[in-house]
Amino acid sequence: MTAPRTHRLGLGWLAALTLAALLAPAAAQAEFGIAPSSFLAKTHATVPLAQAVNPFPVYQREVDIGAIAAAPSLIQAGAHPDATASFRLVESTPGASDDNAKDVEVALPAGFVGDPEAVPACTRADFSGAFSPGTSGSCSPVSQVGVASFELNEGGGGTYPVYRIAATTGSPASFGIPIFGIAGIVLNPRLRSDGDYGLTVVTSDINGQPYGLRRSSLTFWGVPADPSHDPERWLGGGDGDWGAGSGLAPRPFLSNPGYCDSGPLDTTISLDSWQAPGQWLPVNPLDPAYRSSAPAPGGCGSLRFGGLAAPAGLSFQPAVRRADTPSGYDARLTLPYNENPGTLANPTLRDSVVKLPPGVVIDPAAASGLGACSPRQIGFLGSGFPLPAPLHFDERPVSCPDSAKIGTVEVRTPLLDHPLTGAVYLAEQGDNPFGSLLAIYLAIEDPATGIVVKLAGRVVADPADGDLTARFEDNPELPFTELALHFFGGPQAPLVNPQVCGAKTTATELTAWSAPYTPAIVVSDSFTIDGGANGSTCLASVAAAPNAPSFEAGTVTPIAGAYSPFVLQISREDGSQRLRGLNLTLPPGLSGKLAGVPFCSEAAIRRAESMTRPGDGARELASPSCPPGSRLGRVSVAAGAGPGPVHVPGTVYLAGPYKGAPLSLVTVVPALAGPFDLGVVTVRAALEVDPASAQIRVLSDPLPQILEGIPLDLRQLRINLDRSDFSLNPTSCARMSLAGGLLGTDSVAALSSPFQVGACRALGFEPRLRLSLKGGTARDDNPALTATLTQTAGQSNIARVSVALPHSEFLDQAHIGTICTRIQFAAEVCPPASIYGHARAITPLLDQPLEGPVYLRSSSHPLPDLVAALHGQVDIVLDGRIDAVRGGIRTTFSTVPDVPVSKFVLRMRGGKRGLLVNSTSICNATKRATVQARGQNGVAHDFAPLLQAQCSKRD
Repeated sequence: MTAPRTHRLGLGWLAALTLAALLAPAAAQAEFGIAPSSFLAKTHATVPLAQAVNPFPVYQREVDIGAIAAAPSLIQAGAHPDATASFRLVESTPGASDDNAKDVEVALPAGFVGDPEAVPACTRADFSGAFSPGTSGSCSPVSQVGVASFELNEGGGGTYPVYRIAATTGSPASFGIPIFGIAGIVLNPRLRSDGDYGLTVVTSDINGQPYGLRRSSLTFWGVPADPSHDPERWLGGGDGDWGAGSGLAPRPFLSNPGYCDSGPLDTTISLDSWQAPGQWLPVNPLDPAYRSSAPAPGGCGSLRFGGLAAPAGLSFQPAVRRADTPSGYDARLTLPYNENPGTLANPTLRDSVVKLPPGVVIDPAAASGLGACSPRQIGFLGSGFPLPAPLHFDERPVSCPDSAKIGTVEVRTPLLDHPLTGAVYLAEQGDNPFGSLLAIYLAIEDPATGIVVKLAGRVVADPADGDLTARFEDNPELPFTELALHFFGGPQAPLVNPQVCGAKTTATELTAWSAPYTPAIVVSDSFTIDGGANGSTCLASVAAAPNAPSFEAGTVTPIAGAYSPFVLQISREDGSQRLRGLNLTLPPGLSGKLAGVPFCSEAAIRRAESMTRPGDGARELASPSCPPGSRLGRVSVAAGAGPGPVHVPGTVYLAGPYKGAPLSLVTVVPALAGPFDLGVVTVRAALEVDPASAQIRVLSDPLPQILEGIPLDLRQLRINLDRSDFSLNPTSCARMSLAGGLLGTDSVAALSSPFQVGACRALGFEPRLRLSLKGGTARDDNPALTATLTQTAGQSNIARVSVALPHSEFLDQAHIGTICTRIQFAAEVCPPASIYGHARAITPLLDQPLEGPVYLRSSSHPLPDLVAALHGQVDIVLDGRIDAVRGGIRTTFSTVPDVPVSKFVLRMRGGKRGLLVNSTSICNATKRATVQARGQNGVAHDFAPLLQAQCSKRD
């Protein structure tokens, strides 16, 4: 963060500008205000008071405004000049001013501040005693910071000391002018927290006095304790006299600003009267009578920013030194403050750019319970104002929620005797002075002094690695010597330590208001991460981290053949390799019912994938890209280091073909966490279906690692496919597993979770087969065969089946022509002549049947295999081995997918392309086939269905 520039051109100067309002009434006249061309404000070298012969000491001295006006302006940046202000009020009647001033406010240029700590404060009791009739109190000469001369309407006046006095509650300092035996004038400066952070001196409800004011001149001393001022130092109260030593070591009270490119610096005055309260003058804020311009400072190249004897310093240290662990952080920036009146003051800090160590990044876990501060709550008034304060905030106390507080701030300034404290708040995403994703506010409130300071800093997270840079620019021109920030620690700390051990360095570039005439400086600090996460061994590299995630998966109700939600959970510990991708093979028979589930369209998926901008998450939540009918379940992602990662929910949808797979899953996660909306994370996973077993393999796209510069640090992935009657258990009670691999940062971790269902024996198993021949019935005829297998719902699925035709049916090898090779079959380029039939399967899991050609395919057995290639939403291959048994032909399907099939129809050609030949007339006797079926539950069912033929009565 940058610190303000030290324009410490006196708080005491304000006294001169408001003195007219502090002495009161003459009779009300027609006009009231500052006389044209009378307002002068100037910095200069010491000009002695003019002396006059008078028996009363207060009339023996007078501010020599003529000599001051003729003296050259002292505008060297950082110098410690005297400062004088002089003016007179409008006089409708010569010798008398009009109306009585009630309230006066004098606004100094931003950066003109004084160091009241240059002298001790006079107590209010001693100050009151200096002007109250009949009292003997007085302020000590050591508290004097200047002199003031004025003329009264009745011809009186005089010259009086100006003291630093004990501050009024709610003001950073107070100055008093004792008009002996008559009045005490108290000036209370306040900080313009709603603008440019300059000082405005306020005098309110001024009490009437017996004499009205005509003219005033006031000089504040640049170095009050300098011996050159001893002749003008007042000793004693109303009966005192000029001439006294200070006895203090000289310390600058005023210093010229260090901003040489500021342009002319204006001082303005405004006031109202008892006769017209609330009617402030000037009516026109540009009225030149109420404005005095001073030249811009020069010679900034002579300033030293940082200093040799007291260089700038930086400390940035974690509370916890374990890798990959949430941690609080303490930052401390120190700047020199030169109190040597013989040298130039240090310029103040304008900009700071803080680059945190690589790997110190935002912890997503911090979003749990985190709030944000809105522009209204912080009191932001707008941007685009002129330098030196482009951003404006109001003066009200902040109303940011405690949930938005991420740290504390403490500032020490040489201008006050105590530190200023406040809080660090997270700004609302996008709705902040920079329109940025990340921004913070520093809010300081000090009731004792009435000081309110609100600063905004932009935080930039590198989109590639999350490294953080904080920028505080054009900060108030106010000096400080120490700025301490404490960022909260604990499980929801906003920052997390780097993943690997070793030295980590923070670097900060500091630019003064005197730039470019003084160069920027860089300060740095280092710390060491010397322990692994959760007490583990230190890692020298990310690749060396362990990759051993925990993995659990299965159905909620593991009953054979029953529908049940499917749940999968993968978790990893802090300090382990990040989750980057997943492949998973489900157990045979664990399937899903696609019937009635529409796909999330490619257009809808593209919409979801395009919603990557901050703020898109809420839009996706309000209007999901995919239709609700495509929803299969829920996904929950846990992100962030520590014991309390943030959990972000999303939705799993069914989608169509992807990357060569017939089906896919789409997970759509609106990245909404706490006050953050990082858009939408869309991850697609291809669902490959093994054509022989119908076993499903899931291949996910890479998991995102960083969003908008915030590393996701995925800790847990939980998927719950809870759509009613979707996930279907197998009907085999064999011990199986869900197995796969998890891609980490530098390796793949094997995943395995045991899986087994029960109650298989409770399932029935009674498939039925109807066999019919169509065509010639005589010997040597080639009939067509139709085999229709049916099974009622709720039974065990078929695991294996063989069908032996009666002796009447042989394989007609003369009709075995073209055979599809295995290579051709794998490439799906079987010649049409290798097709000998057609198959069709109806399953409750799909909207449409699967169907396709039946081939003869080359085999390692003596006879070619009979292969049904079924196509549809998925592709299934049923591989049947043909052999001879007891003089007949037999086909055995030794591996049948564990999925429910309500009807399967196999049609084999007859005639010239028929593979079957009658060995005898098939109508002269009843013919039966032999079927041996085994269920997935291990139950056998053997039966002998009738072989039906188209026999006539003649046959």
